[in-house]
Amino acid sequence: MDGVLCRYRIERRLELLARFTGQRPEAVYAAIWQSGFEDAGERGEWSADEYLRLFGERLGTSLDVDLWIAARKAAMEPDEAVLEIARKLRAKLPVGVFTNNPSLLKRHIAEVFPAVLEVFGDRAIFSSDLGAVKPDQEAFHRLAHRLGVRPETLLFFDDDATYVAGARAAGLTAYRFEGAEELVSRLTEVGFDVA
Repeated sequence: MDGVLCRYRIERRLELLARFTGQRPEAVYAAIWQSGFEDAGERGEWSADEYLRLFGERLGTSLDVDLWIAARKAAMEPDEAVLEIARKLRAKLPVGVFTNNPSLLKRHIAEVFPAVLEVFGDRAIFSSDLGAVKPDQEAFHRLAHRLGVRPETLLFFDDDATYVAGARAAGLTAYRFEGAEELVSRLTEVGFDVA
């Protein structure tokens, strides 16, 4: 999702969270992303409510969910060209999105990034649901199981090279995402015309 369906501007999220909590952006980043907290959330170690409570505690406050949503949404710039490719592809075969993200974002994805549900519906899969994260091979095996397909039948794109390597090791056909134009070329190479 982040880096493919949208451009992710974490600095905007950090600025808003810093303003909401009275912390410096660097302190917010250290408390949430450098501490292992977000990684644990992505693995689904907490419910959505627990995650929000612990998120706030790490920043020394009781964080309102609307503020968390506002900060997450501010960091995302939907890539309309990529979303349109996904819409065209969906008319020909099932498409999905697999994202490393906590259960709180899944619960509020309609508010944060409504196109995800519009385009992918119940094929929007969050790592927190699977209890495993990219690039772990087990995450991709669980993804395939959730979708009811064999790993080798999945075509996967990601902006992170380590995630692509993990997907390939799990048996998926996987490519590094480098923009909408390159995505169309790759899809054409494997037999899907979305021009």
